[in-house]
Amino acid sequence: MRGDVIGGATAAVVALPLAMAFGIASGAGAVSGLYASIFGGLTAAVFGGCGVQITGPTGAMTAVLVMIVSKHGINGMLLAGALAGLMQVLLGVLRLGKFVKFLPQPVIAGFTNGVSILFFMTAIDDALQTPSITIITTLVILLALRFFKQVPESLFGLVAGLVMNELFIHSPHVVGDLPFTIPQPTLALMPFGIIGQLIRPAITICLLGSISALLSAEVTDAMIGTKHDSDRELIGQGLGNLVSSLLGGVPVSGAVARSGVNVHSGGRTRLSSILHAIFLLIMVIALGPVAKRIPLASLAAILMVASVRTADWKSLRLMPRARWSYGVIMTITTILTVVRDLTIAVAVGVVLAAAVVMVELASMPRGSEVAPQKASPASTYPIHPDVQVMTFSGPLFFVGTENLRSQIRDSLSKPILVLDLSDVPTMDETGALALKDLADRLQREGKSLYIGGLKQKSLRMLTRMGLVGDLGRSRVCKGLRSALRRASQEAMQIARAESKLCPQQS
Repeated sequence: MRGDVIGGATAAVVALPLAMAFGIASGAGAVSGLYASIFGGLTAAVFGGCGVQITGPTGAMTAVLVMIVSKHGINGMLLAGALAGLMQVLLGVLRLGKFVKFLPQPVIAGFTNGVSILFFMTAIDDALQTPSITIITTLVILLALRFFKQVPESLFGLVAGLVMNELFIHSPHVVGDLPFTIPQPTLALMPFGIIGQLIRPAITICLLGSISALLSAEVTDAMIGTKHDSDRELIGQGLGNLVSSLLGGVPVSGAVARSGVNVHSGGRTRLSSILHAIFLLIMVIALGPVAKRIPLASLAAILMVASVRTADWKSLRLMPRARWSYGVIMTITTILTVVRDLTIAVAVGVVLAAAVVMVELASMPRGSEVAPQKASPASTYPIHPDVQVMTFSGPLFFVGTENLRSQIRDSLSKPILVLDLSDVPTMDETGALALKDLADRLQREGKSLYIGGLKQKSLRMLTRMGLVGDLGRSRVCKGLRSALRRASQEAMQIARAESKLCPQQS
């Protein structure tokens, strides 16, 4: 309980400036962002499928909301958020949560980078109103990231900007009064007459919120070794959006940064995410007079730094090593996200990725299997009892990575895993990165991964994506017997070391 209390309190401190900044940037106002974090976040915490997930306004969502507010007004945004919430609940009830995870990695990277660009652009106007405050806040945030990692960097920058403005600069561009009272239902204000025009924006909010929340839940699973319920998480996120919209808050989503802060601070159960909302409410009531003096330029600086950190820089570094199709799909998805619409961008990206897969399949020898089969031992080579072997067949493309993850997650019971990929003729970047993430997760858990039986195409892809360099060539083998032998040798070394540390009592 102590960890949950500290985690919830720390996440609330981080969420306070972000909720205000995202609310203002969306055009709905700071109070709308606070309502979303408190009431939408509390609802998602109670009903969601990931206990440590912190839900609230996000930069990615803000970039989409700006366009909706400019075209349909704040009331139109509230109706679109409510519709999106209903869609998410329906997806969860129909048990479609897992299908969100089948998106190809270049498509995820593309819309992430596109949203971060939109996110940055929304902060430019406020940043230019008082450039000195923007620069000071940004510098303090960067210094906090470098030297004061135990302190929430956004809060550090916010305090610095507030103090400088009060003592020296005196900019009139501040948050202003925060009429934070018991929220009133907004159902009567929603423009149901234009509901047809809001279906596509609602789909965009639903898609973005679902993807963001489920990816965030995956990240927290890896941090604490749990397994979230995707369908229940979609229901919780949907109810959170519905409550937030009905009370005047902006749409919400699970946030990787705030969820990570909760976990790193000790949060382990649903109590931490519930307390986050309660602590945030207490802080808003107690600090209201101070919050209204916060310069808008400080909030803009927080948004700009957050947008840069949101971008998928790893995907950009992979472009020179990946196939040309990876860069093309990611670039097209990014451009369409910025100039058109997220739903169009994702749809086009998935179609392009599917076309690449079909071309790859057409070039394979006839008779090759196209779906991963259930894991089973692949060799009669004598294996140490602490070594587990899993065999997969068929090409490892983006459509099969979730099956691979789930089978390993559900079946792995020993400290050393050998993946037999003798019957995997090829893989794409998403498959290679899934194996790379698996290796990282097993390493954090104190387990070892060996890969054997690699075909030339698969080995080349793993080398390009950096897995061979991360694991070492001793753990990535073309021959299966080599991988089994080395894994068994490691198991015997561990057993001998343990026997020396814990000798049997006579």
